[in-house]
Amino acid sequence: MLKTKDFYLLKVYDIRGKYLGVIEDIYIDFNKGRIQGFLISNYLLFNKRNFIKINDIISIEDVIIIKELNKKEGISFKTIKDMDVKDRNNIIKGVLEDIIIEEKDFSIKGLIISSGIFDRIIRGKEILLPKDCILGEDFILYFGSNEVKFQSMPRKKKTC
Repeated sequence: MLKTKDFYLLKVYDIRGKYLGVIEDIYIDFNKGRIQGFLISNYLLFNKRNFIKINDIISIEDVIIIKELNKKEGISFKTIKDMDVKDRNNIIKGVLEDIIIEEKDFSIKGLIISSGIFDRIIRGKEILLPKDCILGEDFILYFGSNEVKFQSMPRKKKTC
C-alpha cells in the first residue's frame, strides 16, 4: 500500500531516457475510487501535455518511466486535501489528510482523516472506506457506520 506522499517529487523519464520533470500532484476519480494519473512539473511552462495517465506508466521504482504525456483528467488531490469530512448529522469528523493507494491497480483503499494535533496524538488517525464517502463541493460526506473504526495509532517506543 502506498500514500500520496510516496509519489511527490519522483523524477519522471520517458522511454527514450529524456527527463520530463517531477510529480507535482495526483489526479483521482473519486466516484470510481481510482487514481487517474499524475501531474508533472516540467521546464516547459506553457505545455498542456504535462499529465501521466496510469495506463502509460511502464515502471515505478526510484523514478517513473512512461510512454507519453497527455492532458489532465480527474480531480486534483491538492484541491480536496484538508477538506472537511462530515457525518450524516453534520458533525465534522476531521479533515482529509491522505489516501491509501493499492500498488497493483492504483485503486483507492482508504481515506486518512485527522481531527487535530491533540486527537492525533491520543487517538491516532481515522481511516474511512471510499465507498462510504461522497465528495461534495464544500465537504466530504461520510455515511458509513460508526460501529467499526479503522485507525492508525501512534507507535510506542520499546525500551530495552
